[in-house]
Amino acid sequence: MKNYDLVLIVGYFRSATAFLPVIRALSTRLRIAVLFVDADPSMRRKTGDAHEVFADLCRRFGADLINLGEPISATLLIVQQFPYDDDLAEAIQKNLLAKNRAGLMSLAMTGLEKHDAFLKQFQIEKVYIPSRRFMTFLLQKRAALSRYDGISIVEVGLPFSRHCIFPEFKVDWIIVAPTLFSFHSEEGKQHFLCTVNQLLQQIPPDDVVVYKSHNGNSLDYFAPRIHYLISGALERIPNSQSILKFVRKNSSPWLRSHVDRINTCILHRAILRRATPMSRITPYAGISLEAFLPGVMKGVIGGLSNSIWGTLYFDLPYYNCVDLTLRQGKSALINKFSDTLLDLNLEYFGVPFCNGRLDTDTRKQNIVQPDERAGDLVAAIMEDLAHAYADGNAT
Repeated sequence: MKNYDLVLIVGYFRSATAFLPVIRALSTRLRIAVLFVDADPSMRRKTGDAHEVFADLCRRFGADLINLGEPISATLLIVQQFPYDDDLAEAIQKNLLAKNRAGLMSLAMTGLEKHDAFLKQFQIEKVYIPSRRFMTFLLQKRAALSRYDGISIVEVGLPFSRHCIFPEFKVDWIIVAPTLFSFHSEEGKQHFLCTVNQLLQQIPPDDVVVYKSHNGNSLDYFAPRIHYLISGALERIPNSQSILKFVRKNSSPWLRSHVDRINTCILHRAILRRATPMSRITPYAGISLEAFLPGVMKGVIGGLSNSIWGTLYFDLPYYNCVDLTLRQGKSALINKFSDTLLDLNLEYFGVPFCNGRLDTDTRKQNIVQPDERAGDLVAAIMEDLAHAYADGNAT
């Protein structure tokens, strides 16, 4: 049996980014192992090679990557909050002996039954949470306060400034493609891109601007490949916009929908003429935005996103380019409501539509309080390990 001070369980790498600074900061002092369990393989397929990049960073920063079923023991087991089915949770623990158990909480999933099930599945005793205020808000809204009775809650904020993992990343502005829940129609996407372009026209030409797509690639849902290729060809044809307007006006609904997507791609191309795709300046573009925010100097441009909270946590202005009046009812793009997910989060940390103005400053809303920046995930883990060893609980 292999013995470790710290074992980290990853169900989905994107929401486990906080493990990276933990590994980097502590691997020279502790024996650390990471177990990737592919709790939802479809999510891994969706993100291409970003999972492998994340795993390689864990290895490079000093962690051992272990396999499911490998006999191991841990002084402290930290399980990422994620929906694990019961069979998988049982398989993870079958050959794992852990003296102390904690959970790494995501920002916004607290109180959802399937995301909180891991507390009982893994006998979690303590959780590390980015914001206790926001956690309490969600638990009250979801009538789930009692689910955390008897569990110690430690507010740790975000670790990426104190324990930076990409110190070489330095830009003035970053444009972040938000979740599709931001838009309820193709018109909404186009309005977003037009607003982003308005902001870009106000940014000094020497400022470095990068574009981070939602899936970590230079092309994303704004630019389906076929439509993107067609838009590029049309840009080289004189009066192409007049042609598109004529076709759209005199076509069937099916063809009109494709013309709309081409127009979206044309607007997207305009942004990429000013902003550099993030994948061109770092091989780690698929890693979550929050890890890069300490390297952003002037502001974040985006839509309706959980990244609003992270941006404000690092005391940066956030420019919301989504006009809420264009977003009513169920999204025609993904055929889902978001009232219990993103919309609920935005009740707490939503910021108004910037209306294409660069002189707005969302930091004045005081959504993140100064005391919420006091926590330190790395320090909290070291303190818990010190208590474990002092109590004779070491493996």
